[in-house]
Amino acid sequence: MKRDLLFGLATILFFANIGAAQFPKIKVLNIKTTKSPTTADEVKNKTSMSAGKNRQMVIDDGFTFFDAKPVEEYSEKYRGQVAKGWTMTAHLRVFGTYPKNSGFNVVVSKNGKALSKMYCEGKTYRKAEDASPNAKTSPDDDYMMTSPSDGCFDATKLVAESGNFDVQIFAVNGDTDEEKLLRTYKIEVKEAKKIRPGNVPGVTDFFIQRHAEAPASILYLRPDGDSNSIKHNYQNKGGGSTLKGNVDIYFNVAIPKSAIGFSGVPYVRCSVNGESLTFENNGQINDASVRGDTVQWERNAKPTQYFGFYQYWVNLPILWKHRGQSPNPNMERKAGNWECELRNKNETIRKFKWTVGGDGFPVEHAEQKTGNINLHWGAYLIETEFPSTENSIEERLVPMPNAGLFYGIPWKTQEGKKMAASVPKVGEPYFVQ
Repeated sequence: MKRDLLFGLATILFFANIGAAQFPKIKVLNIKTTKSPTTADEVKNKTSMSAGKNRQMVIDDGFTFFDAKPVEEYSEKYRGQVAKGWTMTAHLRVFGTYPKNSGFNVVVSKNGKALSKMYCEGKTYRKAEDASPNAKTSPDDDYMMTSPSDGCFDATKLVAESGNFDVQIFAVNGDTDEEKLLRTYKIEVKEAKKIRPGNVPGVTDFFIQRHAEAPASILYLRPDGDSNSIKHNYQNKGGGSTLKGNVDIYFNVAIPKSAIGFSGVPYVRCSVNGESLTFENNGQINDASVRGDTVQWERNAKPTQYFGFYQYWVNLPILWKHRGQSPNPNMERKAGNWECELRNKNETIRKFKWTVGGDGFPVEHAEQKTGNINLHWGAYLIETEFPSTENSIEERLVPMPNAGLFYGIPWKTQEGKKMAASVPKVGEPYFVQ
């Protein structure tokens, strides 16, 4: 028996040496990663955001934003500029540890036929290479994103028609050129035609319909950092030095132009478990439009109509992981059901609702818990309610519960479907003929 064992060991060593000689060493990318859940399916049942998720190849649906811009050409027939189609601008972020020279492929297709494909190099971030002392323990994911200012854009990638399209987003590995499909979104591109005097066509505006995004609001936590610096906003842009607190809300609105016409300084009226909260400066907020566009509809010398979809940002006077002194309420210390009304004088524009758990973190919405949508660490889909009647701000609201959220992702939960169905109808959905 001893002889048999010695023979077996000799055989194993022989074939091991042959294998080492026949197969060269495979080059491994030297990027440090943390062993952790790697896909949306593996993290979908995590209800607490406190520890982070370290996700891989998971797109940030809350960051995704698409825009359609007209492409002009000169028409000899009409002796002026006309539109020959539109091009896509895409703002994208994917969680994961990507090597340098990685990027995105964006494919626009209709009825299964690809109409345009563009590649954009991504901006990568890896915590393992960050010199900041807090980076290694940060709960934020590694990521790759498009240009923070320009997004992904190629003026030569023309789409000539309007209608319903699929938009496939691929991540491209910079070391291997391997493509990974991250998400297939759905968009509806519409036209705002311009007819000049004499019934002569002008440059048609193209725009992406976003009525379905109205109930999809995001609460985002921005704790203080080193030297009381503030974490960047959801679009990964400057932190700001005059914030009211550490809690932001992003919501969607259809207004003619980028600024909401508040009558004076907007404010919030909030409560926890039905008990009203008090704020300094009467609950005043910071606000701004962060993404969106306005198009014009012109018909043969008739008055011009403006139409726009915008993502709007408000910074609330609510603290969270705050180092300084302030009399404003601290969300970490008040567990329970939170409600905040965004107010314009005596009108409520939106009512936002979320629940804070005993650990001081908001509880994830059911659409997040199931892994149906993906958001940045510290971001939460929250309940959004609308005024039952028209108000001085809202120009157009259209209930579209079957169109999904974040560009066509179907609502999966009863909570989400109920919220989408609660959007009231206000005004006309598009231009008045």
